[in-house]
Amino acid sequence: ISLDINARKSNAQSTNIQFFTQDTGSAKLSFSFTKDGVPLPLSAVDAKIVLLYADDSFYKRSLTLTDKVNGKAEYVLSDEELKHYGQVKAEVKLYYTNGQALATIFFTFSIAKTLEDQNIVPVAEYYIDDFESLRAGINKTVDEISQTLEEI
Repeated sequence: ISLDINARKSNAQSTNIQFFTQDTGSAKLSFSFTKDGVPLPLSAVDAKIVLLYADDSFYKRSLTLTDKVNGKAEYVLSDEELKHYGQVKAEVKLYYTNGQALATIFFTFSIAKTLEDQNIVPVAEYYIDDFESLRAGINKTVDEISQTLEEI
């Protein structure tokens, strides 16, 4: 995600990034900060990411500064954060050691449920070990139907 730090109006940036609820340790957001077309140094910065999830969960975490000179940082979503599927609104804030603070533009990404997390429950399961088991099952069903008919 490229974040150009300038004083101008900008709308939320849709990143089209999609993670999945099972992306353990691999759901990484990488950031590149620039100002006036050149890398923004991050040497005197505490960078934080603010995350607002679709279920109104809220997290504020520190970014890992991977290249302070060239304005590069990253954040890996935790397993706990990945449980909050849906659209995520995010913002990066830069807190300078001299007391200044700077909020970047808003951006969005999404987290989708994997099939494993969708709690798909089978309606019924049938196992037939051999023909004799199938015959026994059919005979039992026929007997039950016959008994029901006699009672009626």
